[in-house]
Amino acid sequence: MKKTQIIATITISLCVFGFLLTICEFLALHDIKSEYVSTRILERLNITLSEDLPEWTSTQGEWGVVRISYLFRFVFFIFCAIMLFELVNRLRTKHQD
Repeated sequence: MKKTQIIATITISLCVFGFLLTICEFLALHDIKSEYVSTRILERLNITLSEDLPEWTSTQGEWGVVRISYLFRFVFFIFCAIMLFELVNRLRTKHQD
């Protein structure tokens, strides 16, 4: 029972962290929508600039938040699946006794 409580606590904590990360990802995507400028798109549109674009237009930090969020979600879903299988096996074992 103690191990099950630990698993539940870890999972709930990761859910809260994932929720906060989702909010950060939303804010990052909002910034990307507002500030991102692609030089490839400008070239396709035959728009030439007199100087290089400012560094902030590449939104490197925001893209980093999006990558971290997707990586976290991927690992979190795998973790949840493993924990659910573990809990189901525990319930089956408990009911067989």
